[in-house]
Parts: sequence; structure tokens; C-alpha cells
Amino acid sequence: MNRPFYGLHIPPGIWASEQGFSSGSVCLVLASHGYEEGDYLRDYQDFIEYKND
Repeated sequence: MNRPFYGLHIPPGIWASEQGFSSGSVCLVLASHGYEEGDYLRDYQDFIEYKND
């Protein structure tokens, strides 16, 4: 994304990796629950297995 007025909605169940932010960019996360590290899959293969179950 290279326009400051664009946004991106990533729904639950989608693998995403946010990286390469330019200077002055903002990453805003809106969530219905507080952050819990154990709720997230950090390995893509684990994610694929989760989706196939």
C-alpha cells in the first residue's frame, strides 16, 4: 500500500504478515479482545494444518 488514505481489512482466518512500512506510516489494529500471544499461529505450516481441520 502506497497511499496514506487507503486501508486494509484482514478478516479472521487469513494468513498475513505486515512488513516494510515506510517512514511515517501507521499500522492500526482494531480487535474485539485483548492481545494474547497464545491465540496466534506464527508458523505457516501450523496455519495450513489448522485451516484443514
